[in-house]
Amino acid sequence: MSLQVEIRQEKGVTVVAPRGRLTLDYGSKLHDEVKRVVEGGARQVLVDLAAVDYIDSHGLGQMVACQTTLRRHEGQLRFVGLSQKLMRLMEMTSIPRILQFDPDISSGLAKLSGS
Repeated sequence: MSLQVEIRQEKGVTVVAPRGRLTLDYGSKLHDEVKRVVEGGARQVLVDLAAVDYIDSHGLGQMVACQTTLRRHEGQLRFVGLSQKLMRLMEMTSIPRILQFDPDISSGLAKLSGS
């Protein structure tokens, strides 16, 4: 299954919603899309990972690259919708020390749009 990425606006926040597997096989598609929306002026980005069923080390790297891109542009980034299995992976790798996660879109949007 290839990685497909949907972009939409919700409550003034750009939502980037990948679907599929976030792996080396699909290069840096997630980061490329986040970079594109940031270069287009987005400063509050929410990545909805609800439709992502697998993340490898390259995918983790893409997520960190997204954070770096937003920080360089003085923006904010949050990740939402991870399954319990993928959230355990994040916790095992200490990624929550670097990236910000919320359980669902509503809570992520509230934190971004309230900032």
